[in-house]
Amino acid sequence: MTSSLQKTILSTSDVARLFNVTETTVKRWADDGTLKCQKTPGGHRKFEIRNVVEFAEQNHFDPACALEIPGDDDLGSKTQVAVLGRDFPVLVTAYLRKALALEESGLFPFLSYLYQHCIQLWEIYDLVVRPAMNEIGDRWSRGEIGIDQEHRASCETLEALAMLQLQIRIKPSSGHAVICATLGDELHEIGLRCVHYLFESEGWDSRYLGSRIPAFAINAAIVHWKPDIVCLSSTYRAPLDIEAELRSIVDAARSVGAIVLAGGALAGSLNPEEGVIDTAHNSAKSLLCCIQEFDRTGTEEGGGVPRDVKHS
Repeated sequence: MTSSLQKTILSTSDVARLFNVTETTVKRWADDGTLKCQKTPGGHRKFEIRNVVEFAEQNHFDPACALEIPGDDDLGSKTQVAVLGRDFPVLVTAYLRKALALEESGLFPFLSYLYQHCIQLWEIYDLVVRPAMNEIGDRWSRGEIGIDQEHRASCETLEALAMLQLQIRIKPSSGHAVICATLGDELHEIGLRCVHYLFESEGWDSRYLGSRIPAFAINAAIVHWKPDIVCLSSTYRAPLDIEAELRSIVDAARSVGAIVLAGGALAGSLNPEEGVIDTAHNSAKSLLCCIQEFDRTGTEEGGGVPRDVKHS
């Protein structure tokens, strides 16, 4: 039987519980078109999570009650309270437990549960996934867990994020494009995946090149796709080791009117004022502000230039 935690479609009773209203009220929202729904052949109303989240955002509704969690989840009641109270340290602990569990981790159902309760995408990335994965990395470096556990947690996190992306509300096309890539031998891509998904959720045409991409390949993609922004990520390489590569990418980006955004270790070690990059962001929240500013003005505050080159 599918539990509430694993649902991707909510029933009328689920939505009523979530917002602490009667089922009659939910049916009225659905029938007047305020809350999008689908009807089964039997006439039952079903609600996609993305539509429930969109409804909550548009009407400034916060969840009043938490949906039920399977009884065999020993963190169930704590998670319910933490979701309603936005107690992110508790949610990080729950994520860690699931990511390092010997059995199937259940990371996607957990992330989906957070999204069902209107925890924003940037909050999931910055306040749950990032600190949990940092802690897993620290435990590996201290010898408390094996490399197999660390890799498994990373792979399952990537899979869970990809599945979550299928549920989230995607805004209408912004008409903007972005290329996302890691540099050189960089293998870590969870952060860059989050960047890609965040741009996508804001209606951008996001081209994800992946990890271990040489500079010449990034430059070729820039010339071909003519993006508004190029996002580069690195977790461990020192700027001096890749400055020549960075400068070639910046030159390619500027040739098509794009700006270069650095994240990860690059964000903390490069100064945009030195001209190697245009801007740096080290959190999903900061990046979201950048995206929304670009959508409003056509520039990224602190370094962007207006676009006059059409996408191919």
